[in-house]
Amino acid sequence: MQVLDQTADIVIVTDAKARIEYVNPAFEKITGFSQDNAIGQNLIQFLSCQNTQELCTQAQNVLLSGEVFQNEITSTCKNGTIYHARITMIPLIDNKHKITHFIATLKDIFEHVYDQLHIQHQLNHDALTDLPGRAIFLDRLQHAISKAHYHNRLVAILFIDLDLFSNINNLLDPETGDHLIQQLSQRFNNTIREGDTIARFGSDEFVILLDDFDSDETLSVISQKLLDSIASPFKVKEQEINITASIGISIYPSDGNDPESLLRNADIAMYRAKELGKNNFQYFSESMTARVFERITLKNSLRHALEREEFELYYQPQFDARDGSIFGVEALLRWQHPELGLITPAHFIPLLEETGLIEPVGIWILKTACLQSKKWHDTGLNFQMSVNLSSRQFNNASFITSLKSIISDTQINPQDLELELTESMLMRNASSTINALKNLNDLGVRFAIDDFGTGYSSLNYLRRFPIDTIKIDRSFIRDITTDTDDMAICSAIIGMAHSLSLNVIAEGVETKAQLEFLKDHGCYYIQGNYLGYPKTAMQLEQLFRSKTPGIDNSICSIN
Repeated sequence: MQVLDQTADIVIVTDAKARIEYVNPAFEKITGFSQDNAIGQNLIQFLSCQNTQELCTQAQNVLLSGEVFQNEITSTCKNGTIYHARITMIPLIDNKHKITHFIATLKDIFEHVYDQLHIQHQLNHDALTDLPGRAIFLDRLQHAISKAHYHNRLVAILFIDLDLFSNINNLLDPETGDHLIQQLSQRFNNTIREGDTIARFGSDEFVILLDDFDSDETLSVISQKLLDSIASPFKVKEQEINITASIGISIYPSDGNDPESLLRNADIAMYRAKELGKNNFQYFSESMTARVFERITLKNSLRHALEREEFELYYQPQFDARDGSIFGVEALLRWQHPELGLITPAHFIPLLEETGLIEPVGIWILKTACLQSKKWHDTGLNFQMSVNLSSRQFNNASFITSLKSIISDTQINPQDLELELTESMLMRNASSTINALKNLNDLGVRFAIDDFGTGYSSLNYLRRFPIDTIKIDRSFIRDITTDTDDMAICSAIIGMAHSLSLNVIAEGVETKAQLEFLKDHGCYYIQGNYLGYPKTAMQLEQLFRSKTPGIDNSICSIN
């Protein structure tokens, strides 16, 4: 008994009917029960607080056959706390082969159980936000559907996708992006009703289960509250970050009778919300399915368009309005789909961004444009080539290396290449952007700010970037002859550009009146359909070879 008294594990001796006769000191220390409390009690009934009868039956069947019984039990201490133990019971048999006693040992397995529960929790919850994952969400959704069917109630799914989060995430370090998602999930959690479930399905995807609601009006109120909850800027590491989201809504039973259908249709509605300008919510309708099918078809086709050589570059001339000469062209991507024909960028550029294909396609555009520019210069057509860069492309760490390789391979003079970036691209992480631009500028490449006036438009930041050209956004040109605000904005941009010795190009010039206004205010570089539509390289070459330069000839020959 001395050895048993000193062991750290619980040791219990019972008679042949499993009535406790002896407990060691560890029993009293761990459970809080004294020896007097335990003596005479049935071992299993005294220890187990879960499945007692089932455990008794199992132990009896094993032990009476002379075998060793092992199992895990959950028991309650005298003070009410729970402890987990692995029980091992050994029958003692005399020389007449009769069982006289049982010896039971209980080993604490709290850490093992805790580890198992922790692992299970990690498997079923998002590591970053601790929100439920897909498995738990689907299980709760199925349960909600079953309950709603029985009680003739409604269940709704809200599928939330952050707008342009991939662009934001590319510009942030991983830790900052993680902090943003954590703050966002907390705001969502504080907005939904008690009893509803919010889960994280992907980096920028959240799904909410609204169990048992009474009307579409309730859904609209909750959806708008979710959008409002993220309207104020997020503060992460001294940075203020603005973000919006698009929400798609599906309702049981009208939009689906099972979890998969409801999720799919909420996802479809979410994409409709993005198509309608983002930062809004949309309810699923049957008419959405055809649009989504078309979108999926285009997305699948896009994945093979580059390798199948279905992309083509068109070039829009840029004119000097003083003499009608063409000083440059802007390379514009077109997609010649084998079945749908020529597809304009508005229909597929967002899909390229969404799928990440914009990066390899962007490299193809850059290389193709540089090859064409070199060919034109070799034949005496000396004008500048402008190429748009996407945010993902510009922020890729390997972009500078790729550009150097393209310049080397095509033998283009870097001074003949102008890369166009938007204002918002420049202003995100301005210090790192300045360094990147300076590194590119060292190669001899020129830079233009595209869509100028729609973003920050600060004279102070213009001085910080090695910019050569600003392009006035077409939205200011459209009503420049009738809208006094647009007149004032364009005049200010032109004056600011001249004061900084920058070139200024007006985009989207469609009428003679617009052209005359711009010329009168000192903007002579013009791009737009009034002077020249985008054309293929061959069409432009034919134009140059057949017509005498001059603004009247240019207008007649290109339109």
